[in-house]
Amino acid sequence: MKLSINLASRRHINQSALKLFLSVTVILLVLLLGVQIKQSLQDWQLSINYQSHLDTLQEQLQGKLPERLSTAELAQQQQVYDQAKTLLQRDAFRWTELFDRMELLLPSGVSLRSFKPGYDKNILMIAGVAKDLKSLQDLLDNLQKEKFHQVFLKNHSEVKVNDGLGGSRTALSFSISLKGVF
Repeated sequence: MKLSINLASRRHINQSALKLFLSVTVILLVLLLGVQIKQSLQDWQLSINYQSHLDTLQEQLQGKLPERLSTAELAQQQQVYDQAKTLLQRDAFRWTELFDRMELLLPSGVSLRSFKPGYDKNILMIAGVAKDLKSLQDLLDNLQKEKFHQVFLKNHSEVKVNDGLGGSRTALSFSISLKGVF
């Protein structure tokens, strides 16, 4: 086999593919440059906006020193703070959760008539009616097991209640104090 090299001939380069490749590359670079310029302008405009807000805030703070409060004014503000804190604690208590717990603890033959919270002493007063003494004892036992701090039977008495059939019957009215509810 005889190889012959013609040094006078030029290598064949696909000019149209090269031009297409270079054109696409230039267009992509121009698009990338446009996106970068647009992002730079947005960042610059945002920095101007932030600077104007910062200047406005500095002008508002200029010359204003925090006011000194007297001990009476400080005590008054502390009292307002304590009242707000108490109201927020009262509002944070979940009554529906307590009612669900009570519903699970309530034996048959007992109905609860009222709940009276004592937020400052962490006490809940419950008033109700029990069909008989056994039902009332069952309720007290259930409340003791439920991990309240203290359960006190404040008072109980016999009362006449409507039996739903047009007559009346005797039942026990009671009042219970629960500590550690709130």
